[in-house]
Amino acid sequence: MSWHGPLPKDDAWRQVTLRSVNALGQNVWLRCDHCCHDVITNAVEFAQRACIDLDTPLLTVTRKLRCSKCGERKSACRPEPYGVHMRKS
Repeated sequence: MSWHGPLPKDDAWRQVTLRSVNALGQNVWLRCDHCCHDVITNAVEFAQRACIDLDTPLLTVTRKLRCSKCGERKSACRPEPYGVHMRKS
């Protein structure tokens, strides 16, 4: 067991899409694990800017991201954390 807690036993977390995040009324949190640059944006606006389908899983989006600040490919795309108010792009 890691300090993050036990891993989910189902694959539901792998199937979370931009559309499902938007349907829950949440934003998308884009974060670079290398330089800690982060942005919170609306899922629909992000999909339009990136020219990707809303049915794209977040795991797929994560694999395609590149940080706009440092250029590294060590970025992540997650639903916005609850109770966190960060800057929005």
